[in-house]
Amino acid sequence: MRGTLLIIAGILLLVVGIVYWKYYLAGEKVLSPEELAQQALSAVTAEEKEAAAVKLSQTGQPGIEEMRQVYQQSDVAEVRAACVKGLGVLRDYDSMDVFFKSLEDESALVRGRAGVAMIRMLGRDYRFRANGSPAERAQSIAGMKKAWEEMEPDLELIKERMQSNGKQNQKGE
Repeated sequence: MRGTLLIIAGILLLVVGIVYWKYYLAGEKVLSPEELAQQALSAVTAEEKEAAAVKLSQTGQPGIEEMRQVYQQSDVAEVRAACVKGLGVLRDYDSMDVFFKSLEDESALVRGRAGVAMIRMLGRDYRFRANGSPAERAQSIAGMKKAWEEMEPDLELIKERMQSNGKQNQKGE
């Protein structure tokens, strides 16, 4: 009888272990930025590509190069917009060429995300409106380019201040 109880207890533990693993440990696999970039460019549907790009945009610093790559190669506006948003949230000043290119994208969604990123990056609203006329947009972009040219020599100092502020914010949370 005792042997039978031990066997039943062992089987129950095995079943509980399998259920635990299946439902709690074997959840959705965490993909690397490289894998997400590949999905964002080669998934079957535009929705799947966008979902991968959104996840990529949430990877933070490790995914910067992949976001730039996906932005450059994607023909899906929502994918490009997700990459621009991710780079903007990170205030990645090394991606300014991506932001300026995005301000002139064929998609108002991409232009809008770039406009928001530029406000964050330059610290001022240049009244860029994604749905504005080409002439209005060009005027705003000219102001942004001028501000960027004035900022660029001090870029390393700006990055240091951002890192310092980020560390202080993390301590305060």
